[in-house]
Amino acid sequence: EGLITTSWNGKASAGEVLFSLVFRAKADAQLSELLGASSRITKAEAYKTNGSYQDVALTFSGKASAAASFELYQNTPNPFKGETLIGFNLPADDTVTLTISDVTGKALRLVRLDGVKGYNNVVVNSNTLPAAGVLYYTVETSEYTATKKMVIIE
Repeated sequence: EGLITTSWNGKASAGEVLFSLVFRAKADAQLSELLGASSRITKAEAYKTNGSYQDVALTFSGKASAAASFELYQNTPNPFKGETLIGFNLPADDTVTLTISDVTGKALRLVRLDGVKGYNNVVVNSNTLPAAGVLYYTVETSEYTATKKMVIIE
């Protein structure tokens, strides 16, 4: 109960919407705090036409979910094995760079995405990172930067 799974295989044109889901809260809450993507049933993954891996992210739009300021949230779960969700709020649409680094500052993973005003999130799989232990993730936009620590367990 409360879970939706989907799978799609095929080519899509640039900018083509494959499907949309519409949710309405039954109580006073923000859907961005109640919904997330995970691999609990179906693996949360996407691949480009060249076969390269691409993260799956949820975006929310509408007045209730629009953030007044930039905020980077602690990844959940943390520590994690398998996958974790990194969420952040943007005060306006902006290009976002997510960088995952080791304790020496070496960038291990770089994800660029078009963020929307309000809540955004990115699912990160530990199998796409060459290290376990303490890592740092940084979300950077044209105006804001924030960093938090996460822990991968084996």
